[in-house]
Amino acid sequence: MPSPDGGRVAARLEELWEIARGTDGGASRLAYSKEEAQAVRLAAGWAREAGLEPALDPHGNLWAAPTGVAGPLVSSGSHLDTVPDGGRFDGALGVVLALEAAEVLPGRAALLVCAAEEAPRFGAGTIGSRLATGALDDDALVELVDADGMSAREGRGRFLAELADLPRIDSLPFAQLALHVEVHVEQRRELHRHGARLGVVERVAVPHRHEIVVEGRAGHAGEVPMQARADALAAAAELVLALEQAALAAGAPTVATAGTLRVEPGAVSVIPGRAVLGLEVRGTDAAAIARVEAALAAAGDAVAARRGVRIERRLLRGGEPAVLDAGLVQAALAAAERRAARAVRTYSGAGHDAQHLASRVPVALLFVPLAGGESHTPEEHATPEDVELAAAVLVDLLATSRVKQPD
Repeated sequence: MPSPDGGRVAARLEELWEIARGTDGGASRLAYSKEEAQAVRLAAGWAREAGLEPALDPHGNLWAAPTGVAGPLVSSGSHLDTVPDGGRFDGALGVVLALEAAEVLPGRAALLVCAAEEAPRFGAGTIGSRLATGALDDDALVELVDADGMSAREGRGRFLAELADLPRIDSLPFAQLALHVEVHVEQRRELHRHGARLGVVERVAVPHRHEIVVEGRAGHAGEVPMQARADALAAAAELVLALEQAALAAGAPTVATAGTLRVEPGAVSVIPGRAVLGLEVRGTDAAAIARVEAALAAAGDAVAARRGVRIERRLLRGGEPAVLDAGLVQAALAAAERRAARAVRTYSGAGHDAQHLASRVPVALLFVPLAGGESHTPEEHATPEDVELAAAVLVDLLATSRVKQPD
C-alpha cells in the first residue's frame, strides 16, 4: 500500500494558509465567508484529482465520494474555516489528510468537509455538522447574527452562491458510510507532556450555556446607603465566584466560564439595576455538569434572598457529552503501537464536528500533538513526524474497517 505524501500535505496546508491572511499573520477564513468558500473550492479541486466527485449539501458541507462507487464507503475530513488570525493546522490538517487517504485507498475513502465549524462569527460553532445530523434546527440560523447584523442563514445563502458552480446533493449519504475519522491538531498541550505522539479521543465535552439575568434597583451612587442597595452587579459577581468554586469542586475535566457581562444602565455614578451574565459549564461527565449547575442554582437562591434581587436563569444550549466508538479507539491505539509510537486515550474539551457525526455513524477522533505556539494562533505548529504518524493511523483505520470492497 502506498504511503501518504508528506510533501504534498505540507504544500496544501501552505496553499490554504495563504488564502486570507489576517492582520497578525494568521489565516482568517470565517464561517460561511467568501474566504471559506475559496478554501472549499480548492479542496473540491484536489478531491477531483484524487478521483472523487465533490458536491455540496444544503448546509454548505462538502461531500466527495469515489467516482462510480455506490457501495459502502469510509470517510474522513474536518473543516476549512478558521478563527480570526488562526493557525495552519486547525481543521485544514484533517481535510488534507483525508485527501491523502483517498489517494491511498482509491474507490474506498470519501471526503467530508463540514462548513462553519468555528464559533466567532455567529456565536455558535459546528453549524454545518449540527445541521446535517439534526442537532441544530435550520430556523435557529435566523437567531445567529454576526457583528454586521447578518444572520447565519443569510451567510449560508451567500456562501452557497459563491460555490454555485459545484454540484449539489439533497440526500445526505450517511447510510453509505461505515465509519468516519477526523484528524485534528491538539488544543491543550497535553500529549507531549506524556511523551505521546498521538491522542485517541474517547469523549468530547458538551457545553451547557446559560444566560442569567439579575434584576436589582438602580439608584444614585452617592445618595443610596450601602445597606439599602439591591446592586445587580454585586449579586452577579457573587454568582461568578460561586460558579468558579462549583467547577473547582467538580474537578477536571469539568470547567466553567463566565464569559460575558452586560450592566444596565452602565454609568459609573448609578447603582447597577440589571446585570446579564453569559456563562457555560463544559465537561465530559453529565453528572458533574449537573452538580455544577445545581450549585449555581442554589447560590442564586441564596444571593437573591440576601441581597433583595431577582435572578432568572435560562438554558440556551444543553446536550450530552459525546462518547466515540470504542472499537475505533482500540484500533487506533493498536495501529500506533504497530509503528512503535506511543498513543494515549484522551478527551476533547473543545467541540468538534466528530461529536455530532457520531450520532449517525461510528466515529474516531485523532489528535496530533501541538508542538509549538498555541492552538487558534498563527504560531500553531505540529511536527512533520507526528503528522505522518496520524496519516498512517488514519489510513489503517479506513483500510481495515469492516467494509466490503467494491467489485
